[in-house]
Amino acid sequence: MSGNGRVVKVMIFGQEYPIRARVEDDEYVRTIARYVDAKMREIDESMKPSSSMKVAILTALNLADELFTLQEEQNRLIAEYQEKVREYTEALDRSLKE
Repeated sequence: MSGNGRVVKVMIFGQEYPIRARVEDDEYVRTIARYVDAKMREIDESMKPSSSMKVAILTALNLADELFTLQEEQNRLIAEYQEKVREYTEALDRSLKE
């Protein structure tokens, strides 16, 4: 979301942020901003009263947890599929040798 392109202005937790994005990424940037805004508001609602900094840090931790959980699931699925491919390859090799 950096480099050449145009500036997309997004609102996150009541603050406007100019984000540089390629023209074709405008809606993607807005979608991400809405997601972050929703997460921050969700955390803010659950811990009244709170500071913006605390909400931002807790949101970052929650988003990092989501990312790591998805990466672990992806790695598990990749390993599972690699094992299946190995099993199918061995079965195919055995049947071709018969």
